[in-house]
Amino acid sequence: MAQIATSAGAATGILFRVERRYERPQERVFRAWTEPDAISRWWCPPGWIPAGVEVDLRAGGAYRIGMQRNSGGPVVSVQGTFLEVEPPRKLTYTWRWENAFEQMPATQVTVQFVADGEGTILILTHGRIPDAAVCLQHRSGWVAALERVARAL
Repeated sequence: MAQIATSAGAATGILFRVERRYERPQERVFRAWTEPDAISRWWCPPGWIPAGVEVDLRAGGAYRIGMQRNSGGPVVSVQGTFLEVEPPRKLTYTWRWENAFEQMPATQVTVQFVADGEGTILILTHGRIPDAAVCLQHRSGWVAALERVARAL
């Protein structure tokens, strides 16, 4: 079950944290999060299909993850730059939407992969979110995505 916490700071926007435990080794969960083929298996919500996944997995490297509605239409992407890459323990990256949430500034995501026996606890924080409504949408999206990760693993 995902655990959710939310906090706010005037200078940094809203930050939320989601935790999920997987019955898979740390390295496998990290790969699910960083290899384009693996990301394509869990990224898209129902009604969407992958539309290109690019990952340059290094500090300063860029990523772009695209998706498109099953019925067609424009590609919606999230893209950014990796700030920290510590395989298989941690990723920190910027997060910016293309063709969605157009007024939303770049935010920041940190994903920690904590070994827990033969499993892994994934801790995701998403911060610098400008308002509560956008925060709730993103939190809901991440909770659903973490469930899709579980099915993909």
